[in-house]
Amino acid sequence: MLDIGWIEIMVIAVIALFVVGPKDIPKALRTIGIWVGKLRSLSREFQNTVEDAVRDTELDEVKKQIESAKTGFTKEINESIDPKGELTGMLSGVNDTSENTTSKDTNKTTSAWPLPLSESKKKAEKESIASNDKIKETKKNKEEKSADSSNS
Repeated sequence: MLDIGWIEIMVIAVIALFVVGPKDIPKALRTIGIWVGKLRSLSREFQNTVEDAVRDTELDEVKKQIESAKTGFTKEINESIDPKGELTGMLSGVNDTSENTTSKDTNKTTSAWPLPLSESKKKAEKESIASNDKIKETKKNKEEKSADSSNS
């Protein structure tokens, strides 16, 4: 910053004493203090704005790195699991709808899977809810058995 030593401050004070006068020095110092405070607040605000811009830029770079890692990861997985594309070729017709898979009752087309994809999702959710209920029931049974054995 400014490299002002004690000698320079004394020279400035003597010059200010002659120019401003002994009566007006407190007013001048107060005004200088106000201006220095305003200057500091402006510099602090500018510094915070620059830091925010840097943070936003770094976040954008991190997002780009994550996206590139994600695409690279899926590419590596696809290459390691199915390097020749055989599985992809076999599964390409899974959601293919054709006249043979049309339901006569509702005139809806279904997927080539035994269950349409939306129904298989619902079935999986029901199974997970049922398994959670079974776990809760077994915990209750264990608690009841431990309470009965402690009462005896």
